[in-house]
Amino acid sequence: MRLKEFSMKHFCIILSVFTLVILTACGEKKCKYKPTAIFEKNLPHIQQYNFEVQGPESMESLLLDTGVLLEIYQNICEESLQEYKFTVKGDFVTFPDSMWLREASRQLVFLSSFSPKQSALKSWGDLIEQRRAEMKLGENREMEPGIFVKVDRIISPESGVLLLTFTQK
Repeated sequence: MRLKEFSMKHFCIILSVFTLVILTACGEKKCKYKPTAIFEKNLPHIQQYNFEVQGPESMESLLLDTGVLLEIYQNICEESLQEYKFTVKGDFVTFPDSMWLREASRQLVFLSSFSPKQSALKSWGDLIEQRRAEMKLGENREMEPGIFVKVDRIISPESGVLLLTFTQK
């Protein structure tokens, strides 16, 4: 009798865990859209290029002829998120916050020159430049209804990272 109770308890536990796993797997969100590449391999200024997509997320990497490594993370489902991560070697510890905001604008204008597909980036660069005095590093700023932009930075004595995040809610 003890063996039956023991086996029945284990069976119930195993069944519960199995059911939970199935429900969790079935409960994953199905997204209408998949992210697409913003750039492509043979554009001007791109020395190395890679694009990987998995479900609603993607990672695009570009090594530019300016020495900048650009990584673009996208997550597109109910909300859209694009994070541009510009990494450059050098010591930027003493640079003021305003320089990082100006550089975000400059980088977008530069990227917009690669091909007509990227031309919309110039509008975002111009908008950041126009609103630069109102912006603060690390804070989301609503630039258009439902579209937020955040400029931030990570610095060390060896390199500087400019983070530019677009979120649409």
